Amino acid sequence: MSHPAPGHPAPVQREPILNLPAVIVWLTAVLALIQGGRELLSAYDDYVLLSWFAFVPARLSLWLAPERLEEMVSAVASSSAGQNVADRLQLVRLLLADGGPRLWNLLTYGLLHGSWVHLITNVVWLAAFGSPVARRLGSGRFLSLMGLSTIGGALLHWFARDLDVLPLVGASAAVSGATAAAIRFVFAPGLRFGSLADDAVVRAIPAEPLGELWRNSRAMLFIVIWFATNILFGSGLVPILGEETSIAWEAHIGGFLVGLLLFPLFDRGATRR
Repeated sequence: MSHPAPGHPAPVQREPILNLPAVIVWLTAVLALIQGGRELLSAYDDYVLLSWFAFVPARLSLWLAPERLEEMVSAVASSSAGQNVADRLQLVRLLLADGGPRLWNLLTYGLLHGSWVHLITNVVWLAAFGSPVARRLGSGRFLSLMGLSTIGGALLHWFARDLDVLPLVGASAAVSGATAAAIRFVFAPGLRFGSLADDAVVRAIPAEPLGELWRNSRAMLFIVIWFATNILFGSGLVPILGEETSIAWEAHIGGFLVGLLLFPLFDRGATRR
């Protein structure tokens, strides 16, 4: 072991400004590259891309119940007041297309975003709450939980809007799942948030059993604020600056519930008994 020479101070260890797990950095880079690539596409080509990789609830519904096609067309026509219904239906045909339900859309929609603001918001939230979860679970289990949260978000969104033809995009359901997973251990009594950048510390924090989580006042306050914020913005009661599209709050809640409930299946850290 080396020691500083007599009379010379020990060198100061500098922490990197962004001390993020590698999986968070790589995931952010992939999402940014996809969004940047879409900027190079024409409007038509981007719409075709959405038809292949975004999640369209009506497509899954019509695959399960083809007889509901007329009901869906009527819903589109009634929601197109003041618009060219023929043009709207043409876009719907492009979105639904042929080729079955395209079940991979339950996952791939999470790689697309409606705008750079949408992407940046998700990335910031992912860095804050996904980082401690990634440190605790490791890359493989972390990505598995994110994937299941993405699917859970799509399914709850479909359940709530089964004939909706608007494509669902965004990593928000996955980020919501990571946020819920983090709640299981980041609000442990006496924990300083600054220590969450240390892998060993994060893995040693006892995770709260679901039955005990409701007794943690900080965790419960965060959950109440999270649900209230999502419902307020998602219902349109509070407008979102710089965004013209609506928030799919059902998908957020679906991802959140998956992360909250399935976290113990992936966790290998300490557990509070």
